[in-house]
Amino acid sequence: MDSLEIAPHAGALLKSLRGFGYSPETALADLVDNSLSAGAGQIRLSIDWNDGDPRIAVRDDGRGMSFSALRDGMRFGGDEDRERDTDDLGRFGLGLKTASLSQCQRLTVVTRQAGVTSSMCWDVEKVRKTRSWCAEIGITPPPFDHVSLPDDADGTLVALERMDEMGGLFGLDKEGFFAKIQDVRAHFGMVFHRFLDGDARRVTIFINDRPVEGWDPMLRTHPATKPLGAGRIGAGAQAVQVAPFVLPHRDRFANEAEFTAAGGPGGWAERQGFYIYRAKRLVVAGSWLGLGGHREWTKDESSRLARIAVDLPQTVDAAWRIDVRKARARPPAALKKRLSALGGHCRDRAREVFAWRGGVVRQKGPQEAALSVWNEEHRSGKRRYRINRDHPIIAELLAADAARRKLARAAISLIERSVPIERIWLDLSDNVEAATGREAVDDHLVEDLVTAVRSAVPGLAHADVLDGLLRTMRLDAPEIRKSVLEKLGSPQ
Repeated sequence: MDSLEIAPHAGALLKSLRGFGYSPETALADLVDNSLSAGAGQIRLSIDWNDGDPRIAVRDDGRGMSFSALRDGMRFGGDEDRERDTDDLGRFGLGLKTASLSQCQRLTVVTRQAGVTSSMCWDVEKVRKTRSWCAEIGITPPPFDHVSLPDDADGTLVALERMDEMGGLFGLDKEGFFAKIQDVRAHFGMVFHRFLDGDARRVTIFINDRPVEGWDPMLRTHPATKPLGAGRIGAGAQAVQVAPFVLPHRDRFANEAEFTAAGGPGGWAERQGFYIYRAKRLVVAGSWLGLGGHREWTKDESSRLARIAVDLPQTVDAAWRIDVRKARARPPAALKKRLSALGGHCRDRAREVFAWRGGVVRQKGPQEAALSVWNEEHRSGKRRYRINRDHPIIAELLAADAARRKLARAAISLIERSVPIERIWLDLSDNVEAATGREAVDDHLVEDLVTAVRSAVPGLAHADVLDGLLRTMRLDAPEIRKSVLEKLGSPQ
């Protein structure tokens, strides 16, 4: 059978490759991946305003490349038969080129290995004019503000010049430009946090001479974070490590700034879900991965405290459908059931913490169950909340004479049916929080608690009953506890 080689039009194909959808932060993260794969311990970025004509350089102290290795690295499409190292963050052999040229028209790489410096450049305009895949060699870019060329030690510098409308840094005023640098810094702190914090091979990253700090989405160092137990799922080479966490309620943070920082880039609601790591580099930063059965889970406020770390080996790239930008993944069918079960459990626990400020709404002991004001019921697959008729104070009201009992039942029914659920939900969605226990204290609270304790289950110590009431009310007020016990004449 005859065959015919049809070479792609160089300019048209290169224009298409530039449109993969990189943002500045995801594009630069892809360049940092190359530095990490080269064994770099320090990576420096210079992101220069340059009087409205932005330029970027990424300089690392890694192994550098020989001229032949540089030529292969600048080739569009890597060697698919090459076996990658376990710490190689590459995927398709396109990242360096497509990420760089998504933001600019001129990409130059200068590298030094064993005392020999090599350089090569892709210029989009020259490729378009010559209609050939010809790269320039021996090119040296002008100096950058915060990095230097690798002329005295091994390493590599990647320079991005001639920004255009394809990229996210083109046409910005100075204020917008430096705001975008902050986005890059936040993205790096999240994506590379395990390298920055030393959980993986420790690496330091500087942007314009300022170090990037890692941000752990799981907040492992916060005392109120609840790990739900790590483990492996799947079999053989397809096995992955999974670790679900429920993050602390807003009340458990010292101040508003700490709470906001813990939400991460994009905020609390956006950052919930599964976190997919590949070779300890974050690929997916919060997604429910299309799980949840016929009704896919959404990023709603009630589940915003649920985050689940999933560690993938490189052997499962194809099964998880890792994309070119290393920004999307989809679990294989064989793992969806297990992941759905883990995700569902984590979401349920997160809802409890979200709704009850870290307290327990289920699995209450007999004493707390008796003192709980609200009971949760499940009927016909629906969840309903009703006032606890067995609560000592409610029970006493219902034990009164017929007329008062009828009135009490009517009042309870009205309260149950008129709770402004939609209004409360909208307020929570708008980050308008209900009053905390400390804010809810008023002059009548002590007397109300004294009455409630005296009406409680007979035979129980006043201090135990009071502690149970305070827990069910989510009150953390030692001074209130002391005042109540003094009025009751009970030991503290």
